[in-house]
Amino acid sequence: MARKRRPQRRAMEARDRILKAAIEEFAEHGFSGTSMRVVATKAKVQHPALTYYFQSKEGLWRAVMAVLNERFTSMYRARLQGLRGVDSTTTLRLIMEDFIRFSAENPRFHRLMDHEAGKGGERMTWLVDNFVGDSLKMLTGLIRAAQKEGRFVEGDAHHLVYLFIGAATRIFMLAAEVKRISGRSPITPNYIDEHVELCLRLFFRDKPESRAKR
Repeated sequence: MARKRRPQRRAMEARDRILKAAIEEFAEHGFSGTSMRVVATKAKVQHPALTYYFQSKEGLWRAVMAVLNERFTSMYRARLQGLRGVDSTTTLRLIMEDFIRFSAENPRFHRLMDHEAGKGGERMTWLVDNFVGDSLKMLTGLIRAAQKEGRFVEGDAHHLVYLFIGAATRIFMLAAEVKRISGRSPITPNYIDEHVELCLRLFFRDKPESRAKR
């Protein structure tokens, strides 16, 4: 039994190395600029191993996007499960905070998404149909509910989602420039906490009764 497990473990480790290398390459160079041979070299596997595990470059890209999107969707589904019965505004606030912290830990995720979202095509359609559409539907529903309570900035819900994504993620994608200009790295716990607070303040509103008391 142990002899059988060792080859299986080595195969899983090789596959994980390929995915890790592919995430770096696709995030840096996009689909067209990524070389399968470079991925194989970085993963320390023979080039045929990529086609063995993923069939094609397209298959490897889809596996990469599935892994990263599943990390996010698993996170927010677990959060939603734990917030059953909680009001829409509180749920939305916590989901948005989770998204900001996820973005700080996974800046390559947004680079990968940007490569496809900006130019459209079959890969973008696949992402929307398999991952983006459901999460956007959930977020826009929560936004509309929070707006009815007077707790969220007014505006088209889809437009606001994309404004939030830009505000939440861009600073982590430009981390080197931010550090050069400001002298502070945005990828530090204190900075991330500040960024969470600033982003949420941009979009959420105090309860009407709280404002009236001031």
